[in-house]
Amino acid sequence: MKKRILFVEDNPILLQMYQAMLEGDAQWDVSTSESGHDALALMERCSFDVVVSDMRMPRMSGLELLTHTRERFPGTSRIVVSGLNDQEEVARSLGSTHQFLAKPFDLKALKNTLERIRGLDAYLQNEKIRALVGRFRSLPSFPSLYVEVMKELNSDSPSVENIAGVIARDPGMTAKMLQIVNSAAIGLSRKVGSPFEAVQFLGLGTVRSLVLSAHIFSCFERTNLKGFSVSQLWDHGMKCGRIACMIMQYEQADPSDVEDAYIAGMLHDIGKLMLADGTPEDFQKALTIAAERNLPLHEAELEVLGATHAGVAAYLLGLWGLPASIVEAVAFHHQPTASDCRTLGPLGAIHVANVLEHELSHTSIPGRGAELDVNYLAAIRCDNRLATWRNEASMLIGSRHTD
Repeated sequence: MKKRILFVEDNPILLQMYQAMLEGDAQWDVSTSESGHDALALMERCSFDVVVSDMRMPRMSGLELLTHTRERFPGTSRIVVSGLNDQEEVARSLGSTHQFLAKPFDLKALKNTLERIRGLDAYLQNEKIRALVGRFRSLPSFPSLYVEVMKELNSDSPSVENIAGVIARDPGMTAKMLQIVNSAAIGLSRKVGSPFEAVQFLGLGTVRSLVLSAHIFSCFERTNLKGFSVSQLWDHGMKCGRIACMIMQYEQADPSDVEDAYIAGMLHDIGKLMLADGTPEDFQKALTIAAERNLPLHEAELEVLGATHAGVAAYLLGLWGLPASIVEAVAFHHQPTASDCRTLGPLGAIHVANVLEHELSHTSIPGRGAELDVNYLAAIRCDNRLATWRNEASMLIGSRHTD
């Protein structure tokens, strides 16, 4: 069955080019619109699987259009296209888009992006994952504080003071954020005592990551199972985020990919919290099987529950409309070759960071630890980078590694 895709662009010549790109493609049914207002009216009349919009358009910008699309048609995947290489413009689109394409892009780049979204959509529609999530009492709601923080970040002149003020209005979030910032995993040289100092030390971009993470962890802090530590999981996520960020920065990745890798690193294991809260007896059984038979935990989960913590976490983040690269990294962090991604991005960075953090921190976990997919590293041409990343990670999280 064909997927429906809508291209929105005020330049009619480019619209014709986009339509020609997918002309005759058996997988896509293409529609076009020359304005954001017309596009929304079209979406009211019929549903679309994907909307691809230019960033800069008169009357209604692509960012405004995709924000409306996210609110009114949350099931539609959103791609923004821009000729701007400006980091601020890219960052402003992150809250409303699943993917960013830089102009000029070719047919291969577009098709690769569409295939990744299709593949991820098929993964998240997996009936076993949906059935497992359906057993939960409830799912965490999207944090309203995140929306406020993003609104400030997207303003004409975002400031540390304003963002700190937003956080300070929520005493619970303030306490959680200060706890996070002062944890050993962050590695600051002195104690931080206020939201202003926290934002000042960590930077504006990191705040959106922390708000998401703190919200999810605060929903499940009362979890108490044998062989399972929430604080250890939190520490692992924070360190993975830092290592993944380091890898992406070291390889001079796009700023948006660097931030996505940091967020994915912090959130990649939240499915464990969700399973511990939603199906405690079955998750306890999986923990026990992993320990007794020395299995990776995700294999024991698959045996007991029919799905893994990676799938459950990706399902939630997909519902929240987070960028596809984040959802993809979380979904496939144990088995990256199961994805269609064959370049170094958040997925590859998280896969490596997860393994390196377990290796360098020497923390005890039920069952066998995560293993590197060497075939995937070879496929993305990064197998020769591992030693460098390991040494950098060792210095970053304060552990010494010897070969």
